[in-house]
Amino acid sequence: MSGKLDDPFTRVAHEILEDVAKRKFNGTQLRILLIVWRYTYGFNRKSHSLSVKFLANALDTNERTIKHELTRLIDCKVLKEVESYTGINSRKLSFNKYSDQWLEVSNSSPPKKTKGVSKTPPLEVINTPPLEVSNSSPKIERKKNLKKGDIYMNSPKEKLKFHDTVFLTLEQYEKLCADFGKHKVDNTIEALDEWQSNKKPSQHKKDHNKTLRVWIKRDMERNKSSFKTKAQRNQEEMAILNQFYEEGAAHETNGNSELPGHDQDRLPLL
Repeated sequence: MSGKLDDPFTRVAHEILEDVAKRKFNGTQLRILLIVWRYTYGFNRKSHSLSVKFLANALDTNERTIKHELTRLIDCKVLKEVESYTGINSRKLSFNKYSDQWLEVSNSSPPKKTKGVSKTPPLEVINTPPLEVSNSSPKIERKKNLKKGDIYMNSPKEKLKFHDTVFLTLEQYEKLCADFGKHKVDNTIEALDEWQSNKKPSQHKKDHNKTLRVWIKRDMERNKSSFKTKAQRNQEEMAILNQFYEEGAAHETNGNSELPGHDQDRLPLL
């Protein structure tokens, strides 16, 4: 894929680029900064929710390395943790543009797990009553107690959060803007978010990309049906003038104010 001059771009100040170039960041740290800029400055916002899994997918790197280097950048005050991870929402990060607050980043290798037997204290024996043996098979019990969150699933690429309830991938958002215009797309996203905010979570739309396309096309059809060209308006005005002319001529022919015909709904001419 080759970028063009009219494609969307990320605005980063020259001074920030120069300050980053002077620091001894390793490759992973620099790539993390690029992704943070992409999803903050790239969307004209100061912070955004960026999980370790999302960064790992974006950098094509394992999550352990991302977590280690991300912690370094936060500890050295290069990145700021605006909101902590809550178990539901991802950690929200922002870039600290004040380089005089940065600490020197250490580039020592990540800690490795040491092989060998770890020293553990002796187990304390507790006198407990014998366990009751269940007649059910272990497989059935394990299946009954298995939670959905414990099952590993290959989830699709993480989507970006637009407002509070609308989620799209970057590719879906850019395709919508290319097809319908950024202003129209942003207004429709805001309308969808407002609609879903007044509904129960179970009533929210499942496919936000498809919903936005349907809503935008529906609005375009409404605007198209209600829009009249200048020629159509002129034609309607001429038809009205011709009607008044014919009615006036008929009035002069009859010599009274009653119009010909049996249409009693028409008003007499003044």
